[in-house]
Amino acid sequence: MPDGESTQKKSTHQPDNSSHNSIKEKELLSVGFFEEDIEDRTRRYFGKANLEKIKNSTILCVGAGAVGNEICKNLGMLGVGHIKLVDFDIVNKSNINRCIFFRPGDHKNISKVNAVAERLPEIAPNTKVTPYEVRIEEAPQEVYQVDLIIMALDNDYARYMLNYGNLMQEKTVPMINGAMGKSFIEAQIYHPGITACAVCLWSEDYYQAIMNHQVVLSCDEFFVETLPKFPMISTLTSIVGGIMSVEATKVLVSSDGKDGYSDITKGQEPNFGKMIRYDLRDHEMIFADIMPNPKCVDVSCRARRKANKISDR
Repeated sequence: MPDGESTQKKSTHQPDNSSHNSIKEKELLSVGFFEEDIEDRTRRYFGKANLEKIKNSTILCVGAGAVGNEICKNLGMLGVGHIKLVDFDIVNKSNINRCIFFRPGDHKNISKVNAVAERLPEIAPNTKVTPYEVRIEEAPQEVYQVDLIIMALDNDYARYMLNYGNLMQEKTVPMINGAMGKSFIEAQIYHPGITACAVCLWSEDYYQAIMNHQVVLSCDEFFVETLPKFPMISTLTSIVGGIMSVEATKVLVSSDGKDGYSDITKGQEPNFGKMIRYDLRDHEMIFADIMPNPKCVDVSCRARRKANKISDR
């Protein structure tokens, strides 16, 4: 056989190196780029001990609308072990473009709390959600057996009732309140009985107006249905939900497990008695004290501070 023909026949049987290299590349990718630990980055951020505090914590979130969705999303992905979620309302279409857990098919068909409870495990499989489809003033006392309360509310009567419910417990827990205007967001961090409570800034006239307004709402169904709706976009709720979630983790990791709080983790100190306000027009951030009111409209707030020998200054 001629030498040239022999060479040609040998070349047709050389191994397919491209296929072999492809298999090796897949093996390399599976080892170097795919990670199995869902908590890896969170643990690197907080540290192992602090992450365990977050995982063992229980929070009460009252309000499952736009801000409540953000809170549940953030705290669920951060690893909070149990979220008790309270809201009496059902999903409607105007919620959908601001709420990550709601779908068009939910309109009038599912409660907000059940929608969140059903879908949060898709992104936070280790977080338990207990839904309570009631108003906060109708919720069972068990909802207050938590480490932290989040106020994701859109009306001050519910804020008052939630603040009152916390003050009526044997031991109060910290509370974080979120509020929004058309061009600003605000978050407040309280520990009622130690710092100002959530209604310390209310005047007596405002308190009476809220109570009288609630009487009208409860007596006039038509009035409820025709109330003006506040303008809101998803970017605002994302910002306030993010700030509230950051402050929530500070409270959780600073807990000593004995009803006390420390600043042992630098950068994670809780901001009790503080207000954070962010103005979207000029991106100005204000960080200010919330002073306890010696004439707080909630007498139990005054009594708590007196019993704890806390100054109003």
